[in-house]
Amino acid sequence: MPTMTELAQAMVLDRSALARNIQPLERDGYLVQVRDTKDGRSRRVELTQEGKAKLAESNRLWRQAQDRFEAVYGAERAAALRLALAEIYSDEFFDAFTAASVSR
Repeated sequence: MPTMTELAQAMVLDRSALARNIQPLERDGYLVQVRDTKDGRSRRVELTQEGKAKLAESNRLWRQAQDRFEAVYGAERAAALRLALAEIYSDEFFDAFTAASVSR
């Protein structure tokens, strides 16, 4: 169960943005914040049973969408697209892109 800070870092958000973004999930009963037993100043984020069920449902639906995409686009082309997107998202691409825009 991650702390709010750990979750914010993993999602590349600041802590206040994460707090705003999880409010609807808390309101709808998908997660709760619990006080850290070792550090009472920290809060940990935990999925409820409803949250775990919703996550399982969304994973199933995501898999179905990916399977449909691959059926239409082709498994080989889909794999190449995923590879290209991973490269574009990489730190190395960001560094190269930034360096190229500075040199202009």
